[in-house]
Amino acid sequence: MNETIDNILNRKSIRAYTDQPVSKSDLDLILQCGVRAATAMNRQPWHFTVIENREFLNRISAKNKEIFTASADEHRRKMAAGSKFDSFWGTPMCIVVSGANNEPNTIADCANAVENMAIAATSLELGSCYLASFKVSLIQPGGESLRAELGIPDGYIPHYALSIGHPAEDPQLKPRNMDVVNYVK
Repeated sequence: MNETIDNILNRKSIRAYTDQPVSKSDLDLILQCGVRAATAMNRQPWHFTVIENREFLNRISAKNKEIFTASADEHRRKMAAGSKFDSFWGTPMCIVVSGANNEPNTIADCANAVENMAIAATSLELGSCYLASFKVSLIQPGGESLRAELGIPDGYIPHYALSIGHPAEDPQLKPRNMDVVNYVK
């Protein structure tokens, strides 16, 4: 089978990682794949923030736990109730992808970048997990200071992140529903 197709079909979310750091060369390749993602009219309305500081990730998670615990959303309260709550699933690092506020397709463009990076990580035998709920503390009122600490430019909002690391688990691929396809001829 074609290696690209194989990596797409075998990509899975990893939620447990070893302490082994991701090499600089692997990280650089993953970032190159992110910035090569398709964007509307080649606008590239994104900013990538690589966080390799586990204490900083813990700070974001602690703030998210606070927000989720007080949430009216039952699902978020349940997520936060566990003692092992971690918005980043124990990853040693992640890449946050923020998008320009003034671009109409920024969310899709940022999603494309994260998917490219997830597939690249799979091809490098690294684990990854596509993240969205991590951003709650960054977009709530008061999140400006965290965004500034992360170097996210003014006018950009964090949309997604990708946890990346050496997998400490090998979950089974989850089934996909192919009944969502129809053909018009």
